[in-house]
Amino acid sequence: MLLHQFQNLRLAQAFSDYLTLLNIANVIDHDNFSYQLTLNDSSQYEKAQAELALFLENPNQEKYLSASWDSGNTDTPRSELAYGNSNFMRNFVQHAGLLTHSVFAFCVLIFALTSLGLFQPMQSSLAFFTSQPFDFSQSWRFITPAFLHFSALHIVFNLLWWWQLAGIVEKQQGKQRLLILFLFTAVASNLAQYFLVSPYFGGLSGVVYGLVGYCWLFGVLNKGSKVYLANSYFGFLLFWLVLGFIDLLPVNVANYAHLVGLLAGLLLAFVTSKLKV
Repeated sequence: MLLHQFQNLRLAQAFSDYLTLLNIANVIDHDNFSYQLTLNDSSQYEKAQAELALFLENPNQEKYLSASWDSGNTDTPRSELAYGNSNFMRNFVQHAGLLTHSVFAFCVLIFALTSLGLFQPMQSSLAFFTSQPFDFSQSWRFITPAFLHFSALHIVFNLLWWWQLAGIVEKQQGKQRLLILFLFTAVASNLAQYFLVSPYFGGLSGVVYGLVGYCWLFGVLNKGSKVYLANSYFGFLLFWLVLGFIDLLPVNVANYAHLVGLLAGLLLAFVTSKLKV
């Protein structure tokens, strides 16, 4: 029986070990978003829930911090928890595939060159078209603004979500699906920002919101799929989108790219689910 979902591995392990000391058998499972603590015996649920309430009020009490030592569990079990405790770089590599990492690396490279003053994004061949009619011999410009970032906050936010969500899609559904998602959401969001605001923009956030919409709706329409996004995360990112439109964020954001990227991802999730492809 599920008792609680933790976002932090150390908290989950500390409470798990404390329950073990109380002779409440439990197991920790892990997915892409949380650590789930489940009880082996449902008859102990009420007692465990009472202990959980106390733990969440003050998880830094000595009795919790020392629980692992007292229970003899000073090593993380070799199970799903290996994901959280193994080498960081190995986790980073294993979570995603070649396409996810390639986009990640190219964005970092461009940002590094920009920060060093060796690359001017808005004057480069990666920027969107500045006038019409579009020169279709340079059609890559419909896509490449996604690789341009203008601040540390901008690129960190985008790449963390890209790595997380794109990695899931690529691992579960393959490079072709991720490539289609990337191209479709990049073109849709970039065109929206161009026509509704200006040609001076950049960032992977339109694609990220496309992945947000895709993963959330695909999970809703395909129960049990490993491609999904929890409602809490989806709600948070929608809230972030609304903050952008009412101009309460500390940075300038491409609001229409976010919105249209989200809609494009929702559309792809709906179509692929209905067609079973």
